[in-house]
Amino acid sequence: MAKAMKGKGASGFAASARGGPGGGETRSAEQPPGKKKRPVPGRAAPAARRKPRRPLDGAAILELDRRFILRPWTSTAEPVPIVRGRGLYVWDADGRRYMDFASGYFVNVAGHCHPRVMAAAKRQLGLVTQATMRNITPPAALLAEKLVTLGLRRPGKLFYAVGGSEANEWGLKMARCRGGRPDVLALENAFHGLTLGALAACSSAAYRKTAYHPLPGTIHFAPPPYCYRCRQKPQDCDLDCARKLDRVVLDAAASGTPVGSFLFEPVQSVGGIIPPDRWYDEVKAIIARHGLLLIADEVQTGLGRTGRLFACEHWGLLPDVLTVAKGISGGVGSLGAAMAVDDVIAGFQGGTIPTGSGNAVSCAAGLALLEAVEKDDLAGNAARMGARLTERILMLDNRYVGDVRFKGLMGGVELVEDRTTKEPLSKGAMARIKEEMFRRGVIVTTSGPLGNVVRIQPPLTISAAQVDAFVAKLDEAVYTARTS
Repeated sequence: MAKAMKGKGASGFAASARGGPGGGETRSAEQPPGKKKRPVPGRAAPAARRKPRRPLDGAAILELDRRFILRPWTSTAEPVPIVRGRGLYVWDADGRRYMDFASGYFVNVAGHCHPRVMAAAKRQLGLVTQATMRNITPPAALLAEKLVTLGLRRPGKLFYAVGGSEANEWGLKMARCRGGRPDVLALENAFHGLTLGALAACSSAAYRKTAYHPLPGTIHFAPPPYCYRCRQKPQDCDLDCARKLDRVVLDAAASGTPVGSFLFEPVQSVGGIIPPDRWYDEVKAIIARHGLLLIADEVQTGLGRTGRLFACEHWGLLPDVLTVAKGISGGVGSLGAAMAVDDVIAGFQGGTIPTGSGNAVSCAAGLALLEAVEKDDLAGNAARMGARLTERILMLDNRYVGDVRFKGLMGGVELVEDRTTKEPLSKGAMARIKEEMFRRGVIVTTSGPLGNVVRIQPPLTISAAQVDAFVAKLDEAVYTARTS
């Protein structure tokens, strides 16, 4: 009997002839040889014998990508056929390692496959995955409590979404449900998403044209505080850009389309535009004077990225509506949320719930991510490493570095042909720099109002040695691209 039981699994059936699923006919230990096994009701029939699929190499993956994947752009050094990730690093299908300074497009806040996050996701996978938000799972309930408590810092409730664009759509709906003043004030150069409502709050012509038809006309735009390219010198700044918000609100009221809320990113993700403290002082006064709701889009700035758990904390801002996404799932699935204080959502009715919202595995991973941010002081590390990046890049004295701006680990380097004229590097020059970074094993993206910013948002777990290695590669890449 002992011999017959060898290889027997927990189910009471022997392992397949080739040691696992798909390796031939299986027999129970007690079944005599030569007799056909009777099917067990409710249990799938043994899989047919098949050869294991060989892993695809990089060329094969890229060919499938070329034939079947649709994306909104083609770009230098993209796509990379990534098969594995850990911390700051990813590996392609041919074994080459890259430093990922885009964090999987700003999703992997604590790095790729953080052990605490992966363990939480694996535990939840054995329990329940998607139960719909008509019901509730423990991870979804616990994560909502955490986010409302830490984000709003006042009594409120959270509505789960599937991603950042959708979260901002729901945030706008929450603000508009009060009635009376449905129009919204937003900043030029902001990015709030690509669904129609969120896209209407983006002023970029390149993004807006993807709607193919006119967008809703209920958004009023004001200029951002782009200090590097302001005509005034810092010592002469009279905060005219902030006062323009006031004028836009007054003009909208005079034209019969009163503004009821202000939608903003605390730090603009496109180019890392960081408002000065005085600008926020003026904006807070404008918000109070006109009784506007404050809608904070923390999809990219939240979860420790700027050196605080939420970027609003830097300026003492208390948002009435706050949106999160990207990193909140810990890189496990896609998750977003819009939350609002109680007096805002008193009349809110969502109609129904997004099908995949509040996924239990993503929520469990999100809880583990927040635990990692807190216990490992990732926000503090973001502040320290952002300061180190600024210091090290400025020490290069690279003639093409026009401006270096970081709030924690959110920001970038604006590159110019000439520091005096501030003529931006062309898109072609930026593409060559990106390609040189890729050759040196670094993944970056480029952005900015003029397209000349190397966007730098690595995982918050990055070390000082990794920062220094990146800066050296950036210096080499810029020099090589501009002189070869």
